[in-house]
Amino acid sequence: MATSLNALMGIGTGALFASQTALQTTGNNVANVNTVGYSRQYVRLETMPSLDYAPGQIGQGVRAAEVLRHFDKFVERNYLNKLSEQKRWEAQSSQLSSLESIFNESTGLGVGSALQDFYASWEKLSQFPDDLAARSNLISKTQTLTQILHTAGQSMASMYDRIDGLVADDVANANTLIQKIADLNRQINMHSEPGKNNPNSLLDQRDQLVRQLSALIDVDVIDKGEGNYIVNMKGGFTLVDGVENFELYYGGSTAFKTPTPNSVFNGSIEYSGQDGYEYTVEFVQAGTLGNDDAMFRVSLDGGKTWMKDENGNDKLFTARETGHEVQVKDLGIYFSHGSGGTGDNFIVGDRFTIVPKSTLYWIEPTIGPINVSPQAFMDGTENSSRAIGGSIGGNLMFRDYNLTEVRDQLDKFAETLIWEVNRLHSQGAGLQMHNGIRGQYGTAHSDVSLMRDDSGLFWKERLQAGNFSVGIYDSDGNQVIGNPGSAHFVDVNFDPSSTDPYVTLGGNTVEAGSLEALADLMNRQAANWTDGGGYPILTAVVTADNKLEIQCRDGYTFGLGNDTTGLLAALGINTFFNGTTASDISVREEIVQDQNLLNAGHINGAGEANAGDAEIARLIAALQDSKVTVRNWNGVQSNQSISNYYGSIVSNVGGKSAGATFNRTSVTLVANELEDRQSEVAGVNLDEEMTNLIKFQSSYKAAAKLITTADQMLQTLLSLKQ
Repeated sequence: MATSLNALMGIGTGALFASQTALQTTGNNVANVNTVGYSRQYVRLETMPSLDYAPGQIGQGVRAAEVLRHFDKFVERNYLNKLSEQKRWEAQSSQLSSLESIFNESTGLGVGSALQDFYASWEKLSQFPDDLAARSNLISKTQTLTQILHTAGQSMASMYDRIDGLVADDVANANTLIQKIADLNRQINMHSEPGKNNPNSLLDQRDQLVRQLSALIDVDVIDKGEGNYIVNMKGGFTLVDGVENFELYYGGSTAFKTPTPNSVFNGSIEYSGQDGYEYTVEFVQAGTLGNDDAMFRVSLDGGKTWMKDENGNDKLFTARETGHEVQVKDLGIYFSHGSGGTGDNFIVGDRFTIVPKSTLYWIEPTIGPINVSPQAFMDGTENSSRAIGGSIGGNLMFRDYNLTEVRDQLDKFAETLIWEVNRLHSQGAGLQMHNGIRGQYGTAHSDVSLMRDDSGLFWKERLQAGNFSVGIYDSDGNQVIGNPGSAHFVDVNFDPSSTDPYVTLGGNTVEAGSLEALADLMNRQAANWTDGGGYPILTAVVTADNKLEIQCRDGYTFGLGNDTTGLLAALGINTFFNGTTASDISVREEIVQDQNLLNAGHINGAGEANAGDAEIARLIAALQDSKVTVRNWNGVQSNQSISNYYGSIVSNVGGKSAGATFNRTSVTLVANELEDRQSEVAGVNLDEEMTNLIKFQSSYKAAAKLITTADQMLQTLLSLKQ
């Protein structure tokens, strides 16, 4: 009967239990006020079904339907996006600040001040060219400059290695989080009963793990309810799909052929070296490996832009086989032979990819590793299908683009300084002439043109056709005139780009622009300078390590004069510097040991070298303000002084650091605002909970009073029988 006293007792009991559940939930909120990741919970109260009865429907009270949590999924999703961005910019900002400190310019102890001292020392030498103190000071100041460059280069190399370690740790942590999220989805499915039982604590744990994962790498979540919860990378790669999980892998470099329709080449692409960029190799001219006719171009941003030559055209390289690698920026690229009748043939459109660095991969069992490392394009945009956020994305973006760019620029600074100084110094004369001199720079192959892309000569692109001269002197310092008595110099006319076959005296066919051809040409042209016995005074030989060595007979010396080819500097003959990068630049060891070999003067048109001549020292000192051509790997040229170029590097680092700091600050503000909005929804407010305690306590008392009243009514009814 709807209006029975038992029904009234049931309404009271239900209300009592509902109020007790609400009180317990409120107490749990109060207890977890300081628990990180705890979402405030509440009880959804539900009216019991009413019964039809006269004079109308009679209610049956209330029941506690389920315990829910206050949580805004929309705000959380936006927060995850901004948290990932925040951690990315925090990582980049921190690393760029460290990079900025490497240059140490604000203290006056950086490369800039050392470079000024270097030029000032040359200026001092130009005033006192025969002063050993001035020479010693120049050597000392130069060694200070080279040491600072070494330190900067080594510091950046250490940063590169350190970031590798950081990313490896982050990837391991990310895989642990991915596994835990999948495990939590499994537990949530076990404990979840829609409309009745909500595993709120498990949901809170999952949200906290996703936040931690978002701090490591960009994520996008799709919540379909219960354990049907998906975590993707922004690029679409799935990390968690319900109870299934996928792994990330951080591993070594690789090179592979990209599938190309109609391709027949079945050999492999090989390389040596390391770089932060990914190399895309695309063939634009068909040919056969080994025939020097297959040509390819190279992109460092996935094929959006291509490396350019000095004329702004796509720079082309010849496909070479093992042992004849082609130098492309920081890599030596070559191909191994395929098998079958057409296995060595390339077609237009054949593509290969080289990833010469430790790389982030997404592992899918049926597909295999997929490269998801951050990728930036030359127009400043980023590859949205790759990892772009979190500390992993930030550190890799810094390593592969910020750090790599600055290392390239610093090496280009050192390279330009080495070349410009060596170009002048190699045409100069010191306080004494040479008995013999050996080149500092060698080639990979002595029988191919020095300007060929597989010659192995670092400075090959700076060579040109022309001539250089060598003067020969007797023991008294008097110039030896060549037979028949008219030539003041051994004048070497040479085209280092020539590939026309040329047969040497040994009978071996070599290219006319090769190192062997140069040595043979020098020997034939110097044959008119002989001693009393009719033997050539000057001889040139190619050493076992493919370097050029110039020697003269006892009792004679030689000096080097004007050079329009660049050969002397390119081969490291009579040069001041050795090395090619910031990490290996040094003063040539012979000059350190014998400062008389430091060239301040030059040999004039009459073949004379005067101790007081300071032409070379003046020219090198003038490099401080002279504009030189600096060409980067992409063919972009700038005409500015070496000092200004270095200043642009420092400005570039400072600008990137300031930009990263600005982005970090702005994104952090948005992320904090979103976190605060979520806290307003999910956080525990003690004032509100105290109000709820009073409210539910009153409800509990009222329910208890209802039960007491029903009991008294029942007792009254029973007493009527007495």
